[in-house]
Order: sequence, then structure tokens, then C-alpha cells
Amino acid sequence: DCLNVGDEVAQWIERLGIAIPQADNKWYGEPGAELRDEFMLQARLMDLDALTDPSSSEPLSERFWRRYGESAFGLLERIREDESCVELLIENAEYTRCEIELAARREMIVKLEDFMRRRSKIEQVVRREDLEKAPGLREACDILFEGGAQERLREYLGKQS
Repeated sequence: DCLNVGDEVAQWIERLGIAIPQADNKWYGEPGAELRDEFMLQARLMDLDALTDPSSSEPLSERFWRRYGESAFGLLERIREDESCVELLIENAEYTRCEIELAARREMIVKLEDFMRRRSKIEQVVRREDLEKAPGLREACDILFEGGAQERLREYLGKQS
């Protein structure tokens, strides 16, 4: 339905005399099978799935492709630079350091709650008290907010300065 609405809006815009650049390009959905196969080949060649945390519900290759599509190639490159970036930062959250780095680069996250609740759904799968005690929560804040990490963490935990 949402895709149909998008197509209808584009048609109305064209009727108003506004040209839609690259109107025939597919702007939604997963990239094609050829790109997925290339990603899986690269992941296999670097033995990515062997780096999957035992607590994870699926192999890293599948998760990265499902979540990030073509952007997952950047995760492979980052892992080639530093394998430690596949560590899960928050137990049971299934988000690696390199995934949080990707979110910091490509999304405009201004509040930790936005990342934890809406963009990652971490808050929906990890109990609040476990999140508050998680040592990786501070590191995630450092990655997402650089200089403002302490303030964002305090805001999220509901503490006053």
C-alpha cells in the first residue's frame, strides 16, 4: 500500500508539470540477487559467520544483508580493518560495534532513545534494567554522539546533571 501511495504521489507531481528524475528507478526493496550473491561470497571468503556471537539468533552474513542491503559491503570492509568491531556491545541486543558505527554515519540520531527504541528496537528486546547496567551502552553513546555522549546517556537514563 505504501508503495502504491508513493507511485500515486509521483504521478500527481508529474501532472503538475514537475519532472520526476529517474522515474523508472526502483527506490525500494532489497538489491538484486546478483549483489546479494556477491556479498555472500565476500562474507564466506572472510569467514564472517565464524565471528557471529554464540548468543546471536542468525549468522552475521544473513543479518547484515537483511538489515543493510548494499550498505553491508561497508561493514565487511570495516571488519577487514578490525575484527573486534563485530563484538556485540549490549548483551542480547544483537548489534555489533560496526553496525552502531554505520548508524552514526548514515542516520541523524540525536537522542539515544531514538536509536534504542525506534531505529534498532533494542529497547523492545532487552529489559530496561539490563540496558542500564550494560557496559556497552556507554560505548554505543560514544560512537553515536562523540562529544555529547555523557549528556545523551544521562538524558536516556533519566538522571539530572
